[in-house]
Amino acid sequence: MNDFSPPEVPPAPAPSLPLEDVTQGTSSLYRLFEAFIGLRERNERQHKLFEQSLAKARDALQASFNSFAADTQRAYQQLRQEIHGERRVSLVLLNELMEIGLDLEQIVAARPPIDAGTPAGEAAARWADAVEVQTRKIGAALVRHGIHRYDAVVGSPYNPSMHERVGSKRVEGMDALRVAEQVQHGFASQQPGFVLRRPKVLVTE
Repeated sequence: MNDFSPPEVPPAPAPSLPLEDVTQGTSSLYRLFEAFIGLRERNERQHKLFEQSLAKARDALQASFNSFAADTQRAYQQLRQEIHGERRVSLVLLNELMEIGLDLEQIVAARPPIDAGTPAGEAAARWADAVEVQTRKIGAALVRHGIHRYDAVVGSPYNPSMHERVGSKRVEGMDALRVAEQVQHGFASQQPGFVLRRPKVLVTE
């Protein structure tokens, strides 16, 4: 048996880097950190500039919207006033037209007997016919504007908002404060319950 074995060779030491290479590696790492820090600072500056630009744009948009809203509100109020004024004028004109129509109806209803055998009688008949024609024209004009005749219901409860009381009347078998008789019809719009001119009535005692 051979006890001879070769001597153990110790491992070769790791090659050490020259000092110059170590310095260059540290310098590169330092420059890398410097570049990273510079990039971060530039990113923060750009982010701040972006926030400032966004804030300016938001303020400008808010100011523009506020101005638009104010202009729209003013235009709406002006249009509303104009429409309200036109409605008020239209209502006044319709009331005058209703008044004329009622007067003409009373004139036609009071038409006396006319002798058409004389020239004066023929002239009076033509005049009365002309008044009746104008009365129908006014009634048709009111209908075109949505105004129709409104009659009180005899026997219904008296309602001051719907009837104009011009007198009283005792009616057998009818309770008090009921419509006993209609003296003159009224006018109403197409909307139910919207009475423009109340009918004149006699109310039970």
